[in-house]
This record gives sequence, structure tokens and C-alpha cells, in this order.
Amino acid sequence: MADHQPGGIAGYYGAPHGAGREAALTALGSALAHRGGAEERHERGRIGLAVRAGAPGASFTGRDGTVVVAAGIDPAAVADRYAAGGVELLATLPTPWTAALLDPAREALVLVAAGAPLYYAPAAAGVDGLAFASEPAALVEAGLVSSAPDTERVVEFVLTGGGEDGEATFFAGIRRLPVGQALVVDSSGAVARSIDAVTPPVDGLAAARRALAGSQRPAVRLGLGLPGAALAATAKNTPDLPASAFFSSSFAPMDTTEDLYSGAVGAALGVTVHSVRVNADTLAADLPEFLRVQGEPVADLGEYVQYAVAKTAKEGGADALLDPVGAIAAYGLTVEATGKKARREVAPTTLLATGSASTTPDGTPSPAASGAARLAEARRSADRSAARLGIRIHTPFANPVADAGQGGASLRAALPSGAPGDVRNSAPVRDWLLRLKNRIYGTFLAESFVNRPWFHQQNVLVAFEDFIKGRNHDADLFWRIWCVEIWAQEFLDPKPEEKEPVRIKGPLEANANKQLEITVDGERWLRFPIRTDLFTSGDDYTRRITSYVAEFVNHVRADGTYLSAFNGPWYLLVSEKIIAISQGRSYFIWDIEPSWWARTLAKFVVKTPYGIGLGSPWTMELAIREAGLPRILFAAGISAAGKAVGKRGLFYQVAGHSVRAIDGPTEYSVYPANVSAKLAPAHPDRVSAKLKATIVASLTDAGLPQLAQTLAGVVVIDANDIGRNVLGSDADRPEEFFENLFGDNPLGQGSEQTPLAVAVRVG
Repeated sequence: MADHQPGGIAGYYGAPHGAGREAALTALGSALAHRGGAEERHERGRIGLAVRAGAPGASFTGRDGTVVVAAGIDPAAVADRYAAGGVELLATLPTPWTAALLDPAREALVLVAAGAPLYYAPAAAGVDGLAFASEPAALVEAGLVSSAPDTERVVEFVLTGGGEDGEATFFAGIRRLPVGQALVVDSSGAVARSIDAVTPPVDGLAAARRALAGSQRPAVRLGLGLPGAALAATAKNTPDLPASAFFSSSFAPMDTTEDLYSGAVGAALGVTVHSVRVNADTLAADLPEFLRVQGEPVADLGEYVQYAVAKTAKEGGADALLDPVGAIAAYGLTVEATGKKARREVAPTTLLATGSASTTPDGTPSPAASGAARLAEARRSADRSAARLGIRIHTPFANPVADAGQGGASLRAALPSGAPGDVRNSAPVRDWLLRLKNRIYGTFLAESFVNRPWFHQQNVLVAFEDFIKGRNHDADLFWRIWCVEIWAQEFLDPKPEEKEPVRIKGPLEANANKQLEITVDGERWLRFPIRTDLFTSGDDYTRRITSYVAEFVNHVRADGTYLSAFNGPWYLLVSEKIIAISQGRSYFIWDIEPSWWARTLAKFVVKTPYGIGLGSPWTMELAIREAGLPRILFAAGISAAGKAVGKRGLFYQVAGHSVRAIDGPTEYSVYPANVSAKLAPAHPDRVSAKLKATIVASLTDAGLPQLAQTLAGVVVIDANDIGRNVLGSDADRPEEFFENLFGDNPLGQGSEQTPLAVAVRVG
């Protein structure tokens, strides 16, 4: 069975003596520091081994001088077999384990992947040689190997969820030494050799009993329905096992069936089952950290569930967790489908960028990952979670089992009377993705996602929109796409420099990187941005805005610095966005159904870094609804003709200001603007007039008639970093003045939350 220990190995071969090799070893050691003991061993010869293994005696020198560093096995046993018969005899040792052997007689390094893979790469960082480690992320984090992605591997994962059985990894410069192979490296080069170390089918429940017997404080996870219940029933018969050693994942509040199931099993066994909260919210919070632990994307969300439960079990004092992961693939079990059948399925290749689709030789999409690949991922994931958390994770079903194909007969035979025996999904993937749709939409809209070489962003967004609306049920596909992007952000994207927490600006201060003062027509003006809470549909925006203005006036009076300026005319400028949102004219993009015309016309809109404009199907659809298709087509034609003669900006002159004011989702905006599209506010002149009258009345009632009299106007404005347009006004100055007054967009373009500004003349 798979006995996943918190141990690993890393090393360097062929590097010269000196600071270069020592630096490489130190970096590798740091990258695997979470894997247990702090011992570092720099062996003599042409190899350096940074030992990171939880098992005692991880390094050993055999009678022939061969140095062995191993994880998952006693290195002395490896040294003895190698001395007796070379690489071939290593196949007789029970798996899984990994090892690196330095053979001084041959001046060779031998890497062995017996039941668990190893990873290797030509080193960078100015040191010649071969670097190797128990996990690819260690090589990347040590700075020895480029983090450039292997596009073909990424695409294969998105299409099938598989790829664990090949040599390619998610990193272009790192190769996997597949299970059952040895890599012999000497002065003539590197040669892979099969050692035929194939794990024979095992009795999963017998393996579980051995694991329980070898642990001092074991815990058991219920999961997958029948497999977890069978494990729990087997553990119940273990002498001295505490009744509190049973754990299950709780998918509440969205899904409580798992709690009911584990409760029924616990009642049948007469044990207490502890529920560990594992749901969409915990996934969103933990995903970046979890992927750093794994170092690679994972296809099965059940591996995250395992990680979360193992973490809780460790915190409760357990030294090992018995987990049912892999049982569905190993036993050939099926989970009964629930819910309505989707109207259509997504063709995954349509979501990939041109030239990145992976197909079989006859041109058909690659098949889904094999059961063997699923088991390999389950073993790998359990090993890395165990290593990071410092708890053994035993996965007795993540290997070929003796009674595979018999419908889990041995598992059903282990169930006690009254325990339910249905097979269940590892996690409610569809429900979790629907819960996180806002966050996932934001990820798919991010500039980093657009710039990946793998995905066709618009097709991904359309397909995900269909998923949200129940037109397809391809939850696993969208999970893999999202998972790949979060992994890429963690490992491929440059990390921003540490910055101090953003300071909330004071009431009389400018926004960050903006100025209070501007000169318009020879007059000096100050613009005071007013920070507010977020506005939502149905808000009484007149009351709320009036309240914010009154609060600002109190700050001005208390400070006194600028109070005299309010003896002259002052103005309130209001972002059109909060008016449109309050009026219910802002829509989540999944609630907008783009027409064929909207999808087609959006492709011809020039994209800018300052906003999406009409360059998305959702904003273009809103434009068609607002102005009518004939007017939009006419404006597009006039625009094309104007560009042909070097004249730009004609589209919005024809389509109108209300179309120009349509905004789409932008990643830098605060929620919900990052996943919404909105129309211009309705009746903006009336809005301005009502706001002015209400503020004047409020100031008068507050005993401030002078301030009420000098309020010279309220303006609703659409402003960003590339343009300004007054949409509505009740003021004594022309629209052009206010557009110039906001020439540098003092309200900001991102998360400032300052949709209001008071402008006052100071000279």
C-alpha cells in the first residue's frame, strides 16, 4: 500500500566543488524544508545531496561505497540490493519509494522512481549539472530551473485531467522520471532504464489494517460514500482506536447530504464523526496555498478535501490519516448522476487558443485520463499534502486493487448493518463553482488570463456563462481551467514587491497619485474626492449622497483651512456609475444574453488598457438595447468610413453619450463592478436637479444657509483616464468646464471608492 511519509529528497549531480554547488544545495534544501528533518548532507564526490526525509536513516553508505538517499524506504536495503545485483535487482523491493544513489566506482548517479516519481532538470543559475527533487516546484522555488510552462502539458491537463504517467511536467525545463524507471547519469550522459517495479494488486482493506497497526495516533476520513464507510468499519475493529478518530468533510451550508451520510455511518458504527468544514468559501481562501503545496494543478477536488481534513486531524494530534481517495478509479465504481441532463456539452478544444489544442493522430480530442493516471495523481497529491502538514496520509485504494471490477464487493462486505452503501462524489464541484462564479468570472476577465497562450478567453467566458445558466454541466472542465490559472499566477507570474497596506485617504485629501488642485481657464480649483460605501440596486441614492455631502461639510468646518472658499460657488460632481447601479441599470454579465450581432460587433472594437468599452459581447448587447441595432450599425459604418480618412471618434458621436457611458467588467474595479456591465443612468438631468434641491434643503435645515446658497450646481459625469463626458447637469457653468475640471480623473480608475467630489475655487 502507499505509505506516504513526510519525506523527500533533492540533490545536484555533476556540479563542481565550491560556492556554486553549495548555493544550489542550500536552495534545494530550503525549497524542501517543509518535508521534515533539517539535516543537510553534502556528500563527497561529484554529487551533492540535500537530504529532506522524515524517516530515520535517510542517508546510508553501503559496503561498496555507494551513497544512498531515499524516501519511503530504508536506504540500507536499497544499498544492499544495488550492491548485490545493480539497478535490476531494485525492482524486488516493495514500493513505493524514491532514491538517489551515488556510485563512486562508476562515477555515476542513479535516480530511482519505484512506485513514486522523481523530477530532474539541467540546472541553471550558473551551476552546471543535473538537479533533482521529489517534486518539481522545489526545483523552481530554489531558483535553479526556469518556471517557463510546458504548454502541451497544460493543454493535456485541461482537456483530459491526466498526464501523470508521462515524462512531461507543467514546467518546460523539468522532466518526470516515471514510476518503474531508473535514470543512470554518468560522464557519457543520461540513460533511462526500466526496473519493472510494478506494484501488484493489493487487498485495499488489508492494507488499511496494516497502516492502522503501524500508527500510534491514526485518524480515518469518511468520504466517497462506500469506500470511506468501509474504511471506517475496518478501523472500528482496530484495538485501542479512539472513538473520536473519525472525520468527515462537511459541505454545508450549500450541501448537507454529506453530514447526513457520515452521521448515518457513525450511528451504525457507534462512533463520533467530526465534521470538517470544507466548502466553496474555504476552497477560495485556501486554493493558492494548496496549489503551492502541490506545485501543480490537480484534477480532482477531492484532493483538496483530503488536505483540509488532514490539516484538522493533525491539529487534533493525529500522526496519520487513512483516506479513501482513489477508490472510485481503483474499483471501477460509478457515481449515480443527479439533476437534469444538460442541453449540450462543451467541446474543450474550442476553449483553447489556436494551435494549442491537443488531439490524437486521427484528429479527435485526447481521451480522458486513465484510471492509472488518476491513481498516480492521488498518490502524488497525498504525498505532498502529507509532507507539508507533517502527517502520514495512507491511501490504500490509490493502487491497483485485487478485486477491481467487482463493483467494490469487498467494500460492501465490510459495511455494518445500517450503514448506507452508495457511492458519492469527492466534492460537489458544480455547486462550488456556482457559488464562486463571481470570483471565477473575475479570474477569466483578468489581464493575466487573457495573455496566457492556452485559452481563447471569449469562448471560455461564453461557455462558463452557459454553465451558470445550466446549459452545460462541464464543471470539471471549468475547475481545471480555473485551477491552471491560479497555479500560473502562483508559479509563473512575477510577484509584486511587498507594499505597505493601502492607507485610506483622509476626507480632505486627494486620491493616491492624484492632485487636489487643477487650473481651468486661469482659475485654480480644488477637487475633494469623497469616499463612500458601495452602492447597490434599489438604493435611495439621493438620501445617501446628501448624507455624504453633509458629512464632508462637517469635516470642512472642523478643519477650517478651506472654509472661506465656500463663500464662493462650489459644485458636487457625481460618478454616473453609482446612479446607474442604484437605478438597477447595472447587470451581472451572466444575466445578459448577448445576441449574434453583439458577439460579432464586439470583435471589431479596439481594446484599450483603460476599460473594456464595447469590446465585449455584454456591453455591446447593452448598447444595442439602448440605442437600437440600426443606429449601432449605422454608427459602426460611419466610424469605419471616418477611420479610412483619418477621422476618429465618430462612432460615439452617432451612437450617443448614453452608449459612450456603457461600462464593462474590469479586473481592477471593486466587486461587483469587476463582473458587471452597466448602462448610463436614466434621466441624468433630473437626477442632478433633484440632488441639488435636496442638498440645499438639507444644508438649510442644518443651519447652514450660506453654504446652501453658494452651491452652484450638481453634475453627473462619466470620467475615466481617457475621457470625460457630462451626462446630466443642474449648474451655472457649461458642460465643457466640468469636463476640463476632471481632466486628470481625480476620482480614480480602480478601487478608490470615491464616486463623489466637491469642487471649490481658490484663486
